[in-house]
Amino acid sequence: MLEVVRRVTRNPRDNRAFAIVCDSLCDLPLPVFEAAGVVPLAQVVRIAGTDYRDCVDLDPSDFYVQISSTHGQVNTFAPSLDEYVDTYNRLVAEGWKDVVSLHASSAMSDSFALAQEAASRVTGARVEVVDSCGTSGQLALVLACLVSSRDGGCDTDEALARVREGALAARCLVVPAPDARPTLSKLRPKPGLLRRADSLRVRAMGARRLFAISDGGESREVMRATDLQRLAGSMARTMSSYSQVVGPLTYVEISAGVPRLLSIIEKPLDTNEFVSDRAAVLNTNPCTTCQLGIGAVGIAYMPSSLLSAREASGILCMQD
Repeated sequence: MLEVVRRVTRNPRDNRAFAIVCDSLCDLPLPVFEAAGVVPLAQVVRIAGTDYRDCVDLDPSDFYVQISSTHGQVNTFAPSLDEYVDTYNRLVAEGWKDVVSLHASSAMSDSFALAQEAASRVTGARVEVVDSCGTSGQLALVLACLVSSRDGGCDTDEALARVREGALAARCLVVPAPDARPTLSKLRPKPGLLRRADSLRVRAMGARRLFAISDGGESREVMRATDLQRLAGSMARTMSSYSQVVGPLTYVEISAGVPRLLSIIEKPLDTNEFVSDRAAVLNTNPCTTCQLGIGAVGIAYMPSSLLSAREASGILCMQD
């Protein structure tokens, strides 16, 4: 991990006002983290009792094959509190006086709470912890807002105001794999025959579910259908309704190992009902793949007035 952090070591000529830390749940590969000057906090993927660092020890492309043969022996969780503290302390040692740490929705992950506790233990620098109110592509767009603000010369307070506005404005629509049990909440569903029967019925019918993640970081099921095209139509209508309120949208597509499915969700977006511009296609990191399943697809979006597609693409697609 040290070699990853070293890529953002402060240069005396660096006029950036603050360092950035972000969860690997934003589904960006390591080269993009490095090129953007962001320190990744790798989530942990446990496979058959062995722990791996998300997108550091596991290659996302290889993992699509690997997870197919694990048969339920995979779990994901946030890194230890000590790892958060160590990450912040390394940045302090490098000379950073301000650190902004961006995390997946506190309603879905323990990362935000752990980061808050770690920040309270750090001396010698100001560590601001931000709840992105999302995950995957939604978190990536909020991160792009933060990077754009930093690189545009904003001071820490100005950047915090912009990123918090972006977090409240970003949205995500995701369709997990048919056989997935998506972990879009920290709250475990209560066991019971009715819930189990409902889950079995959905899987037996081959139904897929569309979930929406809104400004509070909570997820809700929007609809179910056996036809992905119907779910794609609902996604487009939801984006259209939001666009009527906020104007043109910047969006990213999310794919978990089956990119051909993206053409299905793209088709309804070719409409005159609203204006939207795609900034990037994100292939899920192993942690997100575990949570949503192979074959999951989604769209994350925010108002273009907060982040243009050109800005987002320049950050989310950059590589050294």
